[in-house]
Amino acid sequence: MPGRGTACSVGGWAICCVYSGSEPRTRALAAAVVTLGQAEVWANAAIQPKPAAAVCELTLGLSLAWRRRFPLATITAVAVAASAEAVAQVPLQEPLVPLIAYVIAVYSLVTHASRERAFAGAIIALTGLAVQTASQHKGIGNFVFALVFVVGAWIAGRTIHARTARTEQLEREQQELALSAAEEERRRIARELHDIVSHSLGVLVLQAGAAEQVLERDPARAREVLRAIRATGQEAIGELGTLLAVARGEPEQSREPQPALADLDRLLATTREAGLQVELDIEGERRELPAAVELSAYRIVQEALTNVIRHAHAQSCHVRFLVEDALQIEVSDDGQGFVGSRSGWCRPHLDARARRGDLGEHSRSQKPVPCGAQITACLPLPNAVRFP
Repeated sequence: MPGRGTACSVGGWAICCVYSGSEPRTRALAAAVVTLGQAEVWANAAIQPKPAAAVCELTLGLSLAWRRRFPLATITAVAVAASAEAVAQVPLQEPLVPLIAYVIAVYSLVTHASRERAFAGAIIALTGLAVQTASQHKGIGNFVFALVFVVGAWIAGRTIHARTARTEQLEREQQELALSAAEEERRRIARELHDIVSHSLGVLVLQAGAAEQVLERDPARAREVLRAIRATGQEAIGELGTLLAVARGEPEQSREPQPALADLDRLLATTREAGLQVELDIEGERRELPAAVELSAYRIVQEALTNVIRHAHAQSCHVRFLVEDALQIEVSDDGQGFVGSRSGWCRPHLDARARRGDLGEHSRSQKPVPCGAQITACLPLPNAVRFP
């Protein structure tokens, strides 16, 4: 049959050209529709005229190869090809491929196009169905029959599209939370590293200077200072090891415990050995505090003492804790205050403020006093009653 051979040759050439730019799954579906269309055209004697029907159904199948990338163009091509087939007086009730192509194209339109394009495509589809019905002077029944399937495809597409969008949104939120948590952990580790290295090196420098001053006239005292330097270095190495274990994600059981308020005596002793006289007062209710609060309080005091040593040129320092509905921390010294050392105090206070912010800080201040400077912080405690 010459017509049939010509149609198949043209169809094979068109398939090779169009399919080269589409996705594998989309190509497979389009190939199935093309095969079904050609099979029903040439197998069903009621489908006449066959050349027109073959070309139109080939166009219907090929247009589905682009349904994901160009859904609006796809529904337009389907509407035009189906209308052309009806205008050629191919009986509406005989071929199934036009209805199948409409359902697939409308579903793809709703799931892959924007809302505006989807509504534009819906108007095109309804226009195509109306043209098909009017061209053969059929009753409203044919239009309603096809409309039921098209509306069903629209509803199914909207449902799948909503679920897919929700799933993608949840995945994005989870990724953002993971990135935020990783960034916060990175900042926390950076703060811990700053506190450990800054304090330990500051104390080591002062201790080394003290050892140098007494080395000749008091060798025994110099040896004591050197032992203190070794102890400070060992303590810093231990804390760095704990921090690196956290960064490597090692189990908590294998790490050294994080410093707490119980370790303040050792911290103050190291500071005194560096030549700074430190007094500690703890007022208020004695009770067990959360580990996060104790760690933050320890680091805030450590940071304040480090900056007193490095910038204040003070002789003495006073550390005061007040435990009420919140943990209030006050560190004051008799040094030069903030004059001439603002740059040295800036970064540490940003780090300390970040620590308090992690716990929901509700007050902080730094101010000069008649002789020296004073740093205060307030860490909220759980189950504490707060008044406006």
